Amino acid sequence: MASASEVKTPKERIEDALREIGTLLMTFAPLDAALNRDANVLSLLIFFAIGVIVFLIALRLERSRRESK
Repeated sequence: MASASEVKTPKERIEDALREIGTLLMTFAPLDAALNRDANVLSLLIFFAIGVIVFLIALRLERSRRESK
């Protein structure tokens, strides 16, 4: 069984989820553009930008949590 120090708080789990979602969006944006015949540069940039924004939000939340300790 995990000790109390190894158990993640809900906020830490949300940070992890946001970071993973952002990473996946940034990773698959070029793949979507390559495989989608109807895709244009604007949709690629929007898809990628959303990934970057979500990733940066997760990093900011993590940084603020660490600074508050």
